[in-house]
Amino acid sequence: MKKHLIIASYDGISTHYCGVGTTTQDTILSLMDLVGSKKIKISLAYISANPSGGAFNQKSFENSSALVKKTNGHLIPLCNGTAGFSDYDMWSSFPQWECACASLATALNMILKDDEDNVLMLHDTPFLLFYKFKQQIIQKNFKCFYMPRSSGLNHKFGDEEWRQTRAKLEKEAFNAIQNDTTSSILTIGKTFGQHLMTDYNLSFAEKDYLNNGLFFERFKTFLGQKFDSSELKKFGINIDSKFKIIFSWGRASVAKGLKELLEAWSVVAESLPDYYMIVQAPNNPAENDYFQILKKYEASIPRTIIINDFNPEIWQTILRTNNTKIVCIPSIMDPNPHTPIEAKLFSLDMDFIIISSSVDGVRDTFADDECLWMDPYDKSSFSNALIKAAKMSDEEKIRIKKANSMSISKYNYKKTIKNFLRMIKFI
Repeated sequence: MKKHLIIASYDGISTHYCGVGTTTQDTILSLMDLVGSKKIKISLAYISANPSGGAFNQKSFENSSALVKKTNGHLIPLCNGTAGFSDYDMWSSFPQWECACASLATALNMILKDDEDNVLMLHDTPFLLFYKFKQQIIQKNFKCFYMPRSSGLNHKFGDEEWRQTRAKLEKEAFNAIQNDTTSSILTIGKTFGQHLMTDYNLSFAEKDYLNNGLFFERFKTFLGQKFDSSELKKFGINIDSKFKIIFSWGRASVAKGLKELLEAWSVVAESLPDYYMIVQAPNNPAENDYFQILKKYEASIPRTIIINDFNPEIWQTILRTNNTKIVCIPSIMDPNPHTPIEAKLFSLDMDFIIISSSVDGVRDTFADDECLWMDPYDKSSFSNALIKAAKMSDEEKIRIKKANSMSISKYNYKKTIKNFLRMIKFI
């Protein structure tokens, strides 16, 4: 029987602006390598984006089109009543979520075939609402895997009324999905799975956990290079080569713990006069007030730089810069972010130590001997970790870096996708 894999995502197919987009892109790139000699048809369903809008990403769209063409699948634009210029408008509107899911049901009625084994992967919260429209599908030979990446009760994003409405919708969706024998919920990481079990009374078998990861081949160019601080001038970062760098990156969101990082840095900045704090924190319309808080810290704390730029070349260059000695992952509400995996991968042959949050999904990426743990809510814990990392001996640094190098292979996302295809018996 012909195998048909349909992937639905609001990001990463014709747009790219968040972690779900990175996962979707990595899925597409991994599948390009995996399906060459396999009889798998792949279709991609995406929230329609205006090609002249700020959210549209040409490279992502080209990769998506190439995969669909290679496997004789379908590229499926879904309803977007916001006109598709902005990512935030669609994400903030629950009616938009329903419209997208309803249009997905319509599209599936047009492309699904009874003589094919159809599997649908639904990436992140908006597609939980597909359960409402699943019964509209005429062809019954298909199975759904819902893959939420955050939850309203765990991720305090948006105002309280919006968040509570989201949590109510999620509870209804989770209950309906768990009672559907042709649907499953997958969780990215053990920690996030525990939140879902506690907050939404879900249950997971071992096969329901997916390991987060990255498509390593994307980073070959940078992993083969090292830079000095002069290379940072092209990004507007002008610091003397005598200074060492503490670095963190991620969108300007309360989930990322960047405010907590800067508060800890304010305590120890005078004690570490040979260090600069650099934070790549691109602003986003949803949390502009948070970004302004970061800018105030930049103005008040010496040797502090906030970079309002999404360009991934910036964080990749800084992580391969010899002056970078401390890398911070201060996340407080990330189910399972990519930043710790990026830090682990880019630490190979470099001289930086990783300081990691102990309160969220980052815990799924590091073992105790691979980083320095801290509680980002505890300013003393965080600032002490900065001091400890700055004064760490070369012998201990070597031990920590060796531990990371030995565990990195399990975060190759191509392996994750390959294991998923095996689980659904597509390979």
